Amino acid sequence: MKKVKKMFIIFILLLSLVLIISFQKTIISSAKLTQDPQTGKQDTIQRVVTSHIISDLWYENIFLIADKVDSMATKNFTVQVGGGVDSIGGEILFNFPNWYNDKFAPTLFYEDINGDGLKDVIVELISGAGSGISLKEIHVLNQVQDPYRRYEEVSVETINDAVKRLVKIERQGDEITVLIGNKKYVVDYLKFGYQYSDDPPGFGSREDYKPENGVLYGYTTVFVTIPEAGIGSLKVKYGWDGKMYKAESVTFEKTEPLHLLN
Repeated sequence: MKKVKKMFIIFILLLSLVLIISFQKTIISSAKLTQDPQTGKQDTIQRVVTSHIISDLWYENIFLIADKVDSMATKNFTVQVGGGVDSIGGEILFNFPNWYNDKFAPTLFYEDINGDGLKDVIVELISGAGSGISLKEIHVLNQVQDPYRRYEEVSVETINDAVKRLVKIERQGDEITVLIGNKKYVVDYLKFGYQYSDDPPGFGSREDYKPENGVLYGYTTVFVTIPEAGIGSLKVKYGWDGKMYKAESVTFEKTEPLHLLN
């Protein structure tokens, strides 16, 4: 029994090594020379894999490839579907020259989010970042078969547009009211112990998109004055209407003041 277990472990290690080597051979950082048409100066552009999803099925391997702008930012993206140790040359490439990621690695998902039984490619880019700020940009490539497998980019209502359409945030004195349909949430701003401000409440600056159990959700923060002074979060639920992913509903969750958590 121990011998079988040992052989199994060796097999897994060898398989992992083969996959890593294959991955490196399939997609590897490359460099190309470009020339400025005005100055004639040549610059080297490095092409890198920014995110990837490896599957047991080679045609479900997803690679997100882009040009390096500097040590953090990337642009001119390509989504490669397929490729790997069992690949037979059937990779599909989709180019998005206008995509830009400000810093860190983009987030990549491969999940069915419109209920048709076909996995979709979801790419979350960082469109803006800074002190207390993290703005995200979402791109969805729906998988279709007619009869051949392919992917089509479709529109997604932004978190900003969804909240403006479905949520109303007001302030009267120290009470902040969040109105969503017939639901009303009241928050006492003084309970948080933040530096006092009589500014109106806002939302945004901290955003995120994520599929959960086959449904796409968006998240953002409700705050006063600065993003760090958060008083709660909004969760946007998206649905597919046949043309785009549009917000169907929004829920609000109050943030517990820190002194109540200790």
